[in-house]
Amino acid sequence: MTAAPAAPAPAAPDTSAPPGAADARPWQARISPATQNIDSYESMRPAIRASLNHLAGKPAEDTAMLAGNVALTYGQLRTTLERLDSLLPELDRNPSRLAEHFVWITADADALLTGYFEPWVEASLTPHPNYPHPLYRSPGKGRKPSRAAIDFEGALKGKGYEIAWAKSLIDVFFLQVQGSGRLLLPDGSTKNVVYGGSNGHKYVAVGRVLVERGDITEEEKSMQRIRRFFEEHPDKVREVLSKNPSYIFFRLAEKGPIGGMGVVLTPFVSAATDPSVLPYGTVMAVDAMLPGFPEGSPPERFTGLLLAQDTGCMQGHHVDLFCGAGHKAAYLAGKMKDTAAIRVLVAREALTPGQAAAIGAAP
Repeated sequence: MTAAPAAPAPAAPDTSAPPGAADARPWQARISPATQNIDSYESMRPAIRASLNHLAGKPAEDTAMLAGNVALTYGQLRTTLERLDSLLPELDRNPSRLAEHFVWITADADALLTGYFEPWVEASLTPHPNYPHPLYRSPGKGRKPSRAAIDFEGALKGKGYEIAWAKSLIDVFFLQVQGSGRLLLPDGSTKNVVYGGSNGHKYVAVGRVLVERGDITEEEKSMQRIRRFFEEHPDKVREVLSKNPSYIFFRLAEKGPIGGMGVVLTPFVSAATDPSVLPYGTVMAVDAMLPGFPEGSPPERFTGLLLAQDTGCMQGHHVDLFCGAGHKAAYLAGKMKDTAAIRVLVAREALTPGQAAAIGAAP
């Protein structure tokens, strides 16, 4: 991986190109709230402040990450977020100011971009015959049972670890894949449910299992296709789900969804990353194509600023974009799997002279 030199300040973006159309302009010239599916850069402020609060507890001089060939400290990540926070209203008027105040270091020109969302699950907070599938809190320290033992052999049943009961085991499984969600209760009210730990067993992707078994093709693999397979073949649910021994526990919460950094996630701003490569507090610029919505629509260009605020099973430069809740979010999360260019933003004032020289950044 090599560092990309800073680009000169581009003109304000023209977002009139039709969805999916080729756009030969530098990606910095395309970036705007409209290309990120957010109302304004100003709307990012709560998420930025949350990242700043997280970094406040980190020693400023400690190395946080390697971006290209430059080692960045937590202090430099914090300065970058502070500069971004101060520029938000101005950026809404003129996004090209981003190129004036930040350098853009290429982390990976061919990274993997996927998506996740906040699912809603029909459930009850008390046992009921219509809601037979428990959601469990973590049973504590020590070795924990596998998915097969929990879901199909009753390893935790009746031991006081239940926090709710769901109508559908498949809904519970997809809730675990997403990591958090919302329970839709019988009286119409909702309750947030967030990640509460794992059993520590190896994660095996169910989609990969279905492809290897010949049940679906690689090309059609998606969340929607996996769900349809289970609905069409209920007799195979136990066999297939048991191939993935990993199991996620939950806890009830007043707010949600909450990412690994411990803050509420912001749609099309928060992203899950491998924290050993893109740690919490990193500001990323991502350029990729998203699936067109509704189904059958041409792909849509996504060019935006993301904040590393969550984690999961990602490795390396795999970035998982939080898409929010609702039908469109579920569709995008289920279909999204594309090559993305990822750059790390660093405030120019945060760089040392040696770092600036190493990446060819003009003072």
